[in-house]
Amino acid sequence: MPQPISQLAEYTIITGSAFVPIIDVNETVSSKNKKISIDDLREVYFKSGVLLSSSFTRHTPGFYYFGDNRDGSLNLTGSIASVRTFVSRSFASTQDGAPVIKNFSSLFISRSVVLSPTRRCRGMLIFVDGDATISGSLRMTGRGAKFTGSDASFTTINPPYLGDYWSTQLFPSASYLSRVSAVGAAGAPAPAVGGVGVAGSAGILGRSGGGGSGGGASGAGGAGATGTSFSGGSGGGGSSPAPISNAGNAGSSFGGAGGPGASSGGAGNPNGSGGTAVGEGTGGLLILIVRGNLRIGPNGSIAANGIAGNNAPSGGGAGGSGGGVLYVYYGGTLTNNGTATASGGAGGSAPSLGGAGGAGTAIISKLNVAFPVGN
Repeated sequence: MPQPISQLAEYTIITGSAFVPIIDVNETVSSKNKKISIDDLREVYFKSGVLLSSSFTRHTPGFYYFGDNRDGSLNLTGSIASVRTFVSRSFASTQDGAPVIKNFSSLFISRSVVLSPTRRCRGMLIFVDGDATISGSLRMTGRGAKFTGSDASFTTINPPYLGDYWSTQLFPSASYLSRVSAVGAAGAPAPAVGGVGVAGSAGILGRSGGGGSGGGASGAGGAGATGTSFSGGSGGGGSSPAPISNAGNAGSSFGGAGGPGASSGGAGNPNGSGGTAVGEGTGGLLILIVRGNLRIGPNGSIAANGIAGNNAPSGGGAGGSGGGVLYVYYGGTLTNNGTATASGGAGGSAPSLGGAGGAGTAIISKLNVAFPVGN
C-alpha cells in the first residue's frame, strides 16, 4: 500500500543507494526533506479523497535526462544530398533564436556528414536514450548566437531534475553541477602599436573563450570581446601598415560583430570589414547527453570551435573568435578515436599576426552514477 508523502522517512544525508529526495510542501516543521526509493517512485500514487491513481508503471523515456524519444532513431547515412536536405529541414534554426533541442532513441552520424543548426542560435542540445555513434561531425562551430548571456546549469547525477535542489540543500559546493556561465572569458586587450595580436582568455568551468585582438602595424589592433553562454567572444580588427590607423574593437560582449580593420576584420557575427575571411561566426553552446554507449570514429568530431580572423596581405591580421561551451556525457562506455573540442579560432594571417580566440570549455565525461543510469 503506498504511503502518503508525510509518512515517508526523512532524507537529510545523501547516500549512494537508490533513493531520491522529494519535498513535502505541506509539512510545517523545519525539515521538509523526504526520501523515496527509485522502485517506489515507479509506483507513485496520489491520494485525492478516496481515489488513487498511478503516475506511471513502466519505463518512461526521459524520466531522467535522456529525452522522450519524440524524434525517434536518427541514422544519417545515404547520399550527401539527401542528408543535407534532411538536416536543413529538421535542424532549422532562427537567427540568434531558441536552441535546437532533439530527443533521439539512438543516433548515428556517418562519415562526411555534418550535423549543425542551419543558422546561428542559442545552442544545440541533443539527448539520446540509447547509443550514439559519431563518425561524421556534430558542430556548433561558427554558430554562436548574438544574444545576451544567461546563467544555466544541469547536474551529472541521476536523476537530473533535482540538481538545483541538491546543490542548495545537500551539496553547497555545487560540485556536481555542470555550469554554463552567462559571462565567458575576457577578450584580449589591444596590443601595442606595431605588436602582434594577443590571444583571448581561455574559458573554464562552463565559460566560453574570449576573442583575440587584431595585429598592429602603424596603428594598434582592435581588442577582442568577452564571451557569453551562447557564444565565444568576437575578435578585434587588424590595423593598416600606413597611414597610421587604429583598428576597431570587437562590437560587443554578446557575440556581436568582429572589430573592423583597416587591413582585416575580426571574426564575429558578422565579421568586421576588411581583409579576406575564411569563415564567419563564433563558437556556440553544444550539449550531448547519451544514455548508452558513445562512439566517436577516427574521422568523427564534436565541436563548438571559434572561427579564424580575416587575413590581410599587409598590416595586421584580425583576431579569431572564442570557442564555445561543449559538454558531452555518456552512461555506458566511450570509444573515442576522434575529437571533442571548443577551440578558439586562429588569428588572421598577415605580416603582423592577429591573436587567436581563447579556447572555451570542452568536457567529455561518464555520467556520475551515484544513482543508477536507468529507469
